Amino acid sequence: MFSYCVTKDKDNEKVYLVSYHEEEIDAYCKENDLEVLSKPKYVEPAMVSHHFLWVGKDQKPPILEISRPYKY
Repeated sequence: MFSYCVTKDKDNEKVYLVSYHEEEIDAYCKENDLEVLSKPKYVEPAMVSHHFLWVGKDQKPPILEISRPYKY
């Protein structure tokens, strides 16, 4: 299960974060001076794939990758 977070930076631009653990998101926010706005429980998978930044220690899961057509 994933943890999600909506934050804003110094320029008031929203930054969307996703990780396996909430602690990894909190550490990333402290390191990059981000203010937490909300922590939604559910986000549509397409929204996560296109707009959320993976901040987990592990590799980004394939389910969150955007599918690209193969050129034959």
